[in-house]
Amino acid sequence: MSSQQQSTLAPVHVYAIDALVQETKRPLEEVAPLYVTELNRLGSGARLQDYLVVLTSKHVRESLRRRKPAGYVAPSAFNPRPDQGLR
Repeated sequence: MSSQQQSTLAPVHVYAIDALVQETKRPLEEVAPLYVTELNRLGSGARLQDYLVVLTSKHVRESLRRRKPAGYVAPSAFNPRPDQGLR
């Protein structure tokens, strides 16, 4: 995350991003933009800001779970199709 982004986010959001990086083992460069985008989306219409960190973190975690990690190779790539048996 750039120092400009860090300075514009409240410390609680910087902490939440760091926690997501540690939990998901994803790079900061992937997590931070997702978090900021989701925070802006949820925060724009939120009347109560109390749960914004929790909801934003939950949505980012779910989004990261649906994404394939960098360098992901599908398991089927390791198993030849039955019609391509080993010879």
